[in-house]
Amino acid sequence: MTQTLAATFHLTHQCNLRCTYCYTGTKVHRPMSREVALKSLHFVLDEARKAQVKYLDITFFGGEPLIEAELLFWLTDSFKRALPAEMTLSFRLSTNGTLLTEAMMQALAQRDIYVSLSVDGPPRLQDAQRPNAAGKGSSVAIEKAIPILLRANPCASVTTVLTPYSAGHAAESIDWLYQKGFRYFNLTLDYSADWTMEDMRYLEKSYHQLARWYEEKMQQNQRFYLSCFDERIRSHTQGPPGQDERCNLGQRQFSIAPDGALYPCIQFVTTETLPEFMIGHVLHGGFDENCRQHLHSCSEKPKDTCSGCALQGRCASWCSCINFASTGTVTQASPVVCYHERTLMPLVDAMANRLWRKRNQMFLHKHYNPLYPMIDYLEHLV
Repeated sequence: MTQTLAATFHLTHQCNLRCTYCYTGTKVHRPMSREVALKSLHFVLDEARKAQVKYLDITFFGGEPLIEAELLFWLTDSFKRALPAEMTLSFRLSTNGTLLTEAMMQALAQRDIYVSLSVDGPPRLQDAQRPNAAGKGSSVAIEKAIPILLRANPCASVTTVLTPYSAGHAAESIDWLYQKGFRYFNLTLDYSADWTMEDMRYLEKSYHQLARWYEEKMQQNQRFYLSCFDERIRSHTQGPPGQDERCNLGQRQFSIAPDGALYPCIQFVTTETLPEFMIGHVLHGGFDENCRQHLHSCSEKPKDTCSGCALQGRCASWCSCINFASTGTVTQASPVVCYHERTLMPLVDAMANRLWRKRNQMFLHKHYNPLYPMIDYLEHLV
């Protein structure tokens, strides 16, 4: 029995930023209607009942979802009223932060919506990669939003995207965000970009700097989570992610586009319809099981280029969204991922081995104490 069902509501295609790496297409005012929202709500609850899940995880995405704040709050309130007693419900929101006022944050907090902020680092990087619709920087608005968010939730996470432009500044960006008060970092690549060998060399150098930063923080007994390092350490200490932990394309999670079309993941929701990746429609019978199962089986096929690789299972080649962003298909492993993992994994393993040999107490606590995530969360709230 599946424990969790995760559904992402894409409330609008509209956004007030024009990020250089955005994959969703033209920013148009095409929000999800109340009719589609209500149908989607009932569809999600029906799927959760059929799967007999204990946990229902709802994420709000865009565009910029706070542009449709009224719809967002109506949906959260409606979900709470309709939720079966045997299920536990959680809400998440991914936002660019430009609309995150004190009043907005209070309304989100009252509804127990966990907010994740997208920020690419200090002002010059944020402004270059995440300008507004007028082409101006967004860093001033973001620096106002950060303390509002962290006062409400010290455990809020931040997502930072590395592009060829910012590849050499990973350590700088994470340290800047750390100084601002963040402790939970999701650091990822723009896998759709045209990465050159020179870009990758800059990235590798920056990862070495980030490894030194990580070690220093461990030696100072600092608590934090850095996805690109901690998940790779975890893949060694606990083994590769199992079927229940991986995305499992379109099976335990799916996305609902503003018009009600169903897709297996957020990466496939754009202003242009992608019929080859559509797995149904909430207004037209829900899931198309033939399409859904075909796409899933294609994504699960072994990748020829991964055969015999020592990193197989530990790297991100299983992620269909990443493969799609890089290759346009779900059947081929991303060459960007391949080079990236062969660069990053040995570096992270070497750093982790140094901390292990030193018997660094924070490192051991973080990666070998099963209670650490709960302890870390509670201590950050205090």
